[in-house]
Amino acid sequence: NLDAFSLDRVLEFDPEFLHPEGEHGHHEHHHDDSVSSCSSKFEGEVNFTRLQMYIQALIGDVESAMNLFRYKGVLAVRGMKQKFVFQGVHMIFSGGFSDSEWKEGEPRECRFVFIGRQLDKKSLIQGFEDCKAEETLRFNVGDRVEANVGMWVDGVILKQWDEGNPYRIELQDGKKTNIWGPIDSDQYVRAVSKE
Repeated sequence: NLDAFSLDRVLEFDPEFLHPEGEHGHHEHHHDDSVSSCSSKFEGEVNFTRLQMYIQALIGDVESAMNLFRYKGVLAVRGMKQKFVFQGVHMIFSGGFSDSEWKEGEPRECRFVFIGRQLDKKSLIQGFEDCKAEETLRFNVGDRVEANVGMWVDGVILKQWDEGNPYRIELQDGKKTNIWGPIDSDQYVRAVSKE
């Protein structure tokens, strides 16, 4: 049950879970020539769908996943008040929104660490940082768009950053079906075509 994930319980077992390692938010530690770690910290928020896609790509490749001995993080997800906490070993991933919310005035930030064998540190850090949420979205509330639901359907933007998604869209399908635009790209949401 991911909703029951308790940040307090994690901190009981691993008091260092939330502590940044090294200067400037990056840390490297070598155990031997093939086993190492890398971590990163940035102020800001992630796009939840991009994060899910990134984690799935990491653990979905058996060879890559077997080289990940441990990974963990605490993240701010744009459009969500709760902290997202994750940890994993190889292909086993556990993550969810904790019972802990970002406090008023607390900097929303993202931290992660990977420990493993033959890590491509630059790629791991870049892949994680590519999950950052867009600062400015292309469409505003009330804009008419087309949404990809397997085919392009006319819709109207109802809300920005709704439950971790850049857009909540009301389809103009006669039923007023609501969907999410998970990433602000033409692959998912585009301007109405001018025919």
